[in-house]
Amino acid sequence: MTLEKECETIALSSEQLIEDFDCGNDDLNDFFNHDAIKYQEQLMCQTYFFRHYETGKVVCAFSLSADSLKAAWLPGSRRKKVKELIPREKNLQSYPAFLIGRLGVAVEFGNQGIGSQLLEAVKQLCSSNYSNLARFLLVDAYNEPSVLHYYRKNGFDIVFTTDEQERDYYKRPDTTDPLRTRFLFYDMIKQKNNSVD
Repeated sequence: MTLEKECETIALSSEQLIEDFDCGNDDLNDFFNHDAIKYQEQLMCQTYFFRHYETGKVVCAFSLSADSLKAAWLPGSRRKKVKELIPREKNLQSYPAFLIGRLGVAVEFGNQGIGSQLLEAVKQLCSSNYSNLARFLLVDAYNEPSVLHYYRKNGFDIVFTTDEQERDYYKRPDTTDPLRTRFLFYDMIKQKNNSVD
C-alpha cells in the first residue's frame, strides 16, 4: 500500500474523528480514539491520520506538538552530536522542534512498509507546511528494540548512548528497571537538503 496514492491525509477535528483504531497498543489506541481531540481542544497537539480511500479505514495516525531541543543541557559528546550540522555561529541554548507525541499503524495494515511511509509523511508535512519553524523532529520512543530500530532505520539518532545517561539527564530515580522511553531526534536540515537535491 502507498499512503500518498491510496489514502487521504486528514487533520483531526470534531467533524473528522478517529474511531475503532487498533495499532496493537492499548495506550496509543486510547489516545487516538478518545483523547486526541481533547488534547487539541487544550492546544497541546495536532493529530493527523490517513484514511484509506476504498475502505474508509484509518491506516495510521500521529500527533505533533511544539517543543525544543535544549542542546545546552546535554553532555558534551551528546551536544556535539545534536549540533553537528549547525554552523558554529548559529549556536543557541535550545533549538525549535516538533515532537511526535504519538504514532501508530493499524494492525490490519502492518508489515506493508506503512510505518516508514508514515515517518516520511511526518517529515514532509513539517518541511512543507512549517519549513522555517523547527530545526528538529523529536520523539520519546518506546524503549523496545523493534521500535528503536524503526526510528533509527528512518534517520533518527538516539540522543543518549545508554539508559543510564538518559536517566541522569532527566534526573530519574536510580533503578535497575529499563527506561520506558528513549529520546531520539531527526535534524530537519537533512529533509531540506534532500528536497533540494
